[in-house]
Amino acid sequence: MPLTIGFVFDDTLDVLDGVQQHIVTLGEELRRRGHDVHYLVGETHNSPVPDTHPLSRNVMVRFNGNRMRIPLPASRARIRRALADHDFDILHVQAPYSPFMAGRVLSLAAPATGVVATYHIASADLASRVGGRLLGLIDASTHRRVDEVVAVSQVAARYAETTAHVRGVVIPNPVDTGKYAAASMPTRPSKSGDPLAVFLGRFVPRKGAELLLDAIAYGEAHDLFPEGFHVRFAGKGPLLDECRRRAATLRTPVEFLGFVEEEDKPALLADADVAVFPATGGESFGIVLLEAIASGAGVTLAGDNPGYRSTLLDDRDALFDVGADHARVLAERIRRALTDPDWAQALHERELGLLARYDVATVADQVEEVYRRALAGRRR
Repeated sequence: MPLTIGFVFDDTLDVLDGVQQHIVTLGEELRRRGHDVHYLVGETHNSPVPDTHPLSRNVMVRFNGNRMRIPLPASRARIRRALADHDFDILHVQAPYSPFMAGRVLSLAAPATGVVATYHIASADLASRVGGRLLGLIDASTHRRVDEVVAVSQVAARYAETTAHVRGVVIPNPVDTGKYAAASMPTRPSKSGDPLAVFLGRFVPRKGAELLLDAIAYGEAHDLFPEGFHVRFAGKGPLLDECRRRAATLRTPVEFLGFVEEEDKPALLADADVAVFPATGGESFGIVLLEAIASGAGVTLAGDNPGYRSTLLDDRDALFDVGADHARVLAERIRRALTDPDWAQALHERELGLLARYDVATVADQVEEVYRRALAGRRR
């Protein structure tokens, strides 16, 4: 039965970071299945999807190692109009959430509306854990309106249990694997040119761009990399200028591409003999790992943090330690990916085998079942 679904999200849809990618990818699949999908969001001016309803103004803050936008108090009258206009069967809130916007939506939801909360967060530091517990206390009254709880990984599930004292089913982030494969096909290389490593991510400490530069320097000092080896960094952030300065001291050719649009990511990742994501922590999942695999990167390597480890099902060849010896460990792993074709092909095939588990069609099936449970509980 087609449902009217409202994704509730305090942040903007003007940029497609992890949570935005989650709800846009899942929402478009649900729309393809005949559901009427809407987005009740914070301040948004250029949404990539239709039926977007901005409900608040937002301000920028730092939290959990990221810059993020939080809502100023949203108009209850505006929220009531949005809810009345669309008579939602399901409200699907992205958690943790602000009491000033998403919390107000939940408090005004019709009694017959099923409410699902999906948790996305993995704590990066003590401040985020303390802040999460405080927010859980503030949101306790509206969280009682939630019928079903989902977490994108076991890491996020532990955060939900610790901060909001709720347990739920783990359903991973969705990836439109067919879209990435199709988008990269026109430029998919034979991987027969000069060996290339690619980093894609924000230039902030926990994403680990500096760790890859450490590995390049170690590889140069120990003559580990094959002839022609070069590296591309894509993204922006406060550490970009420092990384540029460090790269200028290396012999290895290093190119900084800046921000890469969503439609250009598959071709960038398809070019990579090795896609490297050295995040040190604070990751609840690894969407970018799956995007690289789906695009056709030769091998995808990831920092051994709990979120990435969960996404890659603890594949020890794909994961590398991000501790004190990270430069040597990562440099030697890159070398093996570029010089041991049997090992690289076996890893590549195991990584491709992950995609069905995370494909948006598989994830949407599981989410629809959660929606059915939420509605059944409301209609008893």
